Amino acid sequence: MNILVTGGAGFVGTNLVKKLVELNNTVVVIDNYSAGKERNHISGATYIKGHTKDVKDLLSKNVFAPDIVYHLGEYSKIAPSFEEIDSVFSYNIEGSFAMLQYVKEKNIPIVYAASSTRLADEGESHSPYSFFKSTIAKLVKNYADWYGIKYSICYFFNVYGEYQDTWENEWQTVLGIFETQYKNNSPITVVGDGTQRRDFTYVGDIVSGLIKSSENFKNEEYQLGTGKDYSILEIAKMFSDNIQFIPARKGDRKRGIANVEDTKQKLGWKAEMTVENWISKIKNN
Repeated sequence: MNILVTGGAGFVGTNLVKKLVELNNTVVVIDNYSAGKERNHISGATYIKGHTKDVKDLLSKNVFAPDIVYHLGEYSKIAPSFEEIDSVFSYNIEGSFAMLQYVKEKNIPIVYAASSTRLADEGESHSPYSFFKSTIAKLVKNYADWYGIKYSICYFFNVYGEYQDTWENEWQTVLGIFETQYKNNSPITVVGDGTQRRDFTYVGDIVSGLIKSSENFKNEEYQLGTGKDYSILEIAKMFSDNIQFIPARKGDRKRGIANVEDTKQKLGWKAEMTVENWISKIKNN
């Protein structure tokens, strides 16, 4: 099968591309490398550097016609989105609109990587990132109503695992930051009071959910999480008792947890890895 993955040089995208290549698919990636890294390239996949708003031209120049699109290529950080709203708009609105126009024109299905921030108690508008991600999720569903596209929308919950960034800057994943701090024997920095609660999901489980959601497009939404949440302080203490508290950040929601029963019923999928086992693996290596 010919598969297009946008954002395929990023954390989740790299794991997805690796699995798709292992399954003998022909995989093409579009990534602008704002977050993705060339070092993440997977042998057997083809990489095109560019903005998703130019998807039609990029694929026509490379003579590639996908059978399915996994759309992961959007701006993906909450706190910086207040200062970088122009980039959020460009990647998440202009880019995703072009992707929807493309799948409509080519009559191919799309798997959209949505954000669980839309489902948080604080609502979808607590940050530019959350607002624009929520807007595109709604637009995907409207395109199905208006134009008959086929889709799956998959909500991610605090993903961790292989290829995660390890604190190249302060906006990386919580577990990526904690892992690097632990390995460097540095204090584990907890934002605010650490009572924020999160559902942490292993990237391998996310990938299996994404692929499963593309096996039979039912125009459904799926929450890819474990259904169990932890406070940030609890996670920090799994690494070390050497804790350092740092100021709270704008846009940091209080809780995020997946409705796993709904996803299990609709998709027949559940997460297998636990965050405790992952942290134990890191500490024992």
